[in-house]
Amino acid sequence: MLAVVKEPHIEISLGGDARCVAMLLEYLRLRYQVEVLTTTVLPDEDEEEPVDIHETKFWRENATPGRILAGYRHKHELTQEQLAERCGIHHVVISAYENGKRKITQRSAVRIAKALNEDPETFYDRLCGE
Repeated sequence: MLAVVKEPHIEISLGGDARCVAMLLEYLRLRYQVEVLTTTVLPDEDEEEPVDIHETKFWRENATPGRILAGYRHKHELTQEQLAERCGIHHVVISAYENGKRKITQRSAVRIAKALNEDPETFYDRLCGE
């Protein structure tokens, strides 16, 4: 089973004894808003059937340009201030991008990609809609 806790963002893969998994999931739901992405287990394996995250309801509802930017920033374990220093964009602007209050420009996407050592096309496709 693959589950995502929306706030704070946590991705969890659960497997094993079905009763224990159900109890753990119930506990998580008492404390957090949880979205279960898949529950299917392949018959001969203890692994789940793969799911394309881009096709899930969770992705459609939550994959905003700002959240994607925040995800990449978290992936690189940076604060907004640290990213701002690396790319030369003020941290208030980074915050506005992440909160959807300001559209990410192509120029900013290139600077951010370079600061994160990521492929700029990742940011064009997902952040700029190009």
